[in-house]
Amino acid sequence: MGKVLQVRVYAYTYNEEDVRKTWPRLWSLAFEETKPGFPYEMAGVLELVRALDDLYQFGVMPEAFRAVVASGLPKVVKAVEDLQRHLADWNPQAANQASDRIEEGLGELERQVANP
Repeated sequence: MGKVLQVRVYAYTYNEEDVRKTWPRLWSLAFEETKPGFPYEMAGVLELVRALDDLYQFGVMPEAFRAVVASGLPKVVKAVEDLQRHLADWNPQAANQASDRIEEGLGELERQVANP
């Protein structure tokens, strides 16, 4: 890394609307039906996971979804932690695998929440 020019490896959501379309029920639960404890600058994939985790941890999530989220959310949160660690270690291949696990886990949660 240079003294002036810094190189960073990070993950972000390019288009929030893709998140809304891909996981509509989770999006609604996290950003419309209930409000997280603090606003997010963006409503991307990582913010969706954080909002769902906040709602679950602070007991604000509707009871109908708590059991479903309790079974699947921890592995998604773990995948986010893995993603962040792999990005910090400059390991894009492992970070990509973690991002796949995040998306797969959210997909499974979406199916379960949409069809309780």
